[in-house]
Amino acid sequence: MSNCDRLSYNCRTTSNTEYKQRFYNWVKSLQEKKRVWSTGQALLISAAVVVGAIAIYKMLYPLEWTGFGPDSNDSVTTKEVINPKDGRIIKLTEISKDSQPAKTLWDWLGLAGTLAIPVILFQFQRSEQQQAEERAALEKQQVEERAALEKLQASERAALEREIATTNFREEALEVYIDRMSELLIDKKFKLLLDQNLEQSHPKYSQLDAALNIARARTLSVLRRLDKDGERKGSVIRFLIDAELISKLNLSDANLESAYLESACLENANLKSAIFIDANLWSANLKSAIFIGACFSSANLSSTNLWGACLEGACLSSANLSSANLENANLEDAYLSSANLENANLSSANLENANLESTNLKSANLKSAKLEKATLNEETILPDGSKYQSPAQLAKFINPDTAS
Repeated sequence: MSNCDRLSYNCRTTSNTEYKQRFYNWVKSLQEKKRVWSTGQALLISAAVVVGAIAIYKMLYPLEWTGFGPDSNDSVTTKEVINPKDGRIIKLTEISKDSQPAKTLWDWLGLAGTLAIPVILFQFQRSEQQQAEERAALEKQQVEERAALEKLQASERAALEREIATTNFREEALEVYIDRMSELLIDKKFKLLLDQNLEQSHPKYSQLDAALNIARARTLSVLRRLDKDGERKGSVIRFLIDAELISKLNLSDANLESAYLESACLENANLKSAIFIDANLWSANLKSAIFIGACFSSANLSSTNLWGACLEGACLSSANLSSANLENANLEDAYLSSANLENANLSSANLENANLESTNLKSANLKSAKLEKATLNEETILPDGSKYQSPAQLAKFINPDTAS
């Protein structure tokens, strides 16, 4: 891993950790506030109990049956005694009074305090239990979040390492390809045969064909290994262009998805059934190239030179062909649905049986174009900006001189 990659990764890790710490501090402050509120709540409940007891006492004090007021107990005892003077029996009545004062405020406060102690202890115990549970839940959450963060960091590290490994692998594959192809090009015999433009009937053509097949196999192999690496795929094709092999190699079925080929010269190249999905071919020279059955879905072909190119059966759905030169091009059976052909030159182009549904042909040149059995729909935009309604509309664009 390079220093730059490590620095970028460390910055991301530090930022994530800082956000997590802020979140923990915020949760902790909420927990502290909740504890303070629980304690205050317990005190308020206790005070309410005392006040309620006093109020009840005041209400019930005047009622004797409640026992809240003063209590008195009078007992009367009658005794018979003999009067020593005359011997008569005398009845003596003894009255004894046993009184108990009423409960004072302090007595009732003591009772209320005695009753409040279990309530306060219960509330305190409950509060402590809740705090313990909350601390345990918070610690568990923090552990889980740390584990998730570590897992995410590990995943990011692994992804970064895979990306670096993939980049190194592709760079190595490209270097090996160029080295091996350079060895082939240095061979004087191959160079001599290549410069002679031999016909198939020539005795030495088999030697040239064998060398070109080796070059083709190596090229197709490295393009597959580069997958969607558009920049390095572009480097492979530009190497072939510089080596003057692009028009001599058969690159049928080549995978050039997402390739960067701006302004590249692929004149007379054989790229039958090649894949150009999302490729950038802006302003490229594709004159007389063979693209039979090739796929250009969503590719950028703006301002390209496709004069006389063979695009028979090619898929150009959603491709950008604005201002492209398609004069004399063969687009028979081509699929151009939703393609952008604004300002394109389609003069004398063969569009027989082509699919032009929802295609933008605004300001396109259709002079002498062949549109027999071509499929258009109400979403197809014609050169004058109108929507397609009937085949009769096409006549003035195909034969503008006659229409005028």
